[in-house]
Amino acid sequence: MKYFALVALLLVCAVPMFGQASTFQNTCSGLTFSYGNGSQALLTAWCLQANGTARQSSLALQGVSNQNGNLVVSGSGASSFQQSCGNIMISGNASGATLSALCRNSSGGTNASSVALNGIRNNNGSLSY
Repeated sequence: MKYFALVALLLVCAVPMFGQASTFQNTCSGLTFSYGNGSQALLTAWCLQANGTARQSSLALQGVSNQNGNLVVSGSGASSFQQSCGNIMISGNASGATLSALCRNSSGGTNASSVALNGIRNNNGSLSY
């Protein structure tokens, strides 16, 4: 029984908490979107460490795609929205963080779209899921 409980706990800890609102924005500032390693979608911010000093941290956004002009979070895996969206911005307030962009749709137009970035936290100055 102890083995089962330990395995269950490890599985819960290993899976990003996409359903829970992000908390990193409460202790991080200068939230920006950038490209890394080719066209990888990155969130970059200055985050406070436990000792009160700030350090810059980046995190690859996971599971965000453009579905006919709408930003959608589908779980884990590399994001692809940045290949068909522009004017990409990340904002945060006390209740969560939001990714916004203008995204191409199937008719060739663009839609303004946004999606909550859930499950991201500040782990002693490092962004993580």
